[in-house]
Amino acid sequence: MLDTVTKHHILLLGGTGICGTIFARAALEAGHKLSLYVRTPSKIPSDLSSNTNISIIQGELHDAEGLKKAAACGADIFISLAGPTLGKREGTPITNALPTLYPLLLTNGTTKRILILSTASYSGPEDSCSIKWLFAINFYVRLIGGDSYQEIKGMAEETVALGEKIDWTVFRVPLLQGNTLGENVGPVNAVYVGDKKGRDGLHLDRGRLAIWILTELEEGKWINASPMLANA
Repeated sequence: MLDTVTKHHILLLGGTGICGTIFARAALEAGHKLSLYVRTPSKIPSDLSSNTNISIIQGELHDAEGLKKAAACGADIFISLAGPTLGKREGTPITNALPTLYPLLLTNGTTKRILILSTASYSGPEDSCSIKWLFAINFYVRLIGGDSYQEIKGMAEETVALGEKIDWTVFRVPLLQGNTLGENVGPVNAVYVGDKKGRDGLHLDRGRLAIWILTELEEGKWINASPMLANA
């Protein structure tokens, strides 16, 4: 497992999902402390909820007081692994929460970096034309994805709009696979969409994603950037 130099206190959004639980276990193994902001604490696996290095903050995305409590937890890193459910009409609750949460994180005196999950639905300025991603977004995500396109795009845009106020990374993912840490180990390609060598692949293992995030926390290779990740 990753030999982490700096131990962080991480505020995690999306901690009850598959990605969130995998990341939480990897972060704990690396020696980090976590605060999970969740709507339903009962969804947190017992091995995590009982861990003394995890604090649970219950609240909704539209709950300003809950978000204020989360921002004041003392974390130096904010990570969001939350995302919309493909095909559902649920609006853009994550995007709507960020204009409330981000100013709180900027002024709490502790948070130094933000990392947020997105997909190729957000087009970064460094991207090149990619037929496979144009097809995937326009004939899959936008056609049958419900509110997914607007939510993912909005989350990324709110983060990029932070500019130089704080170090941020929008890490974009393709189709995610794998349900446990270490199920499919290996390196991760971090490039931009339209990579000339075709390294912006269509699949990424969730365990590899967790390790990539922890590695990026230390290396800081993608500060104020939006890499596209894929299995190498």
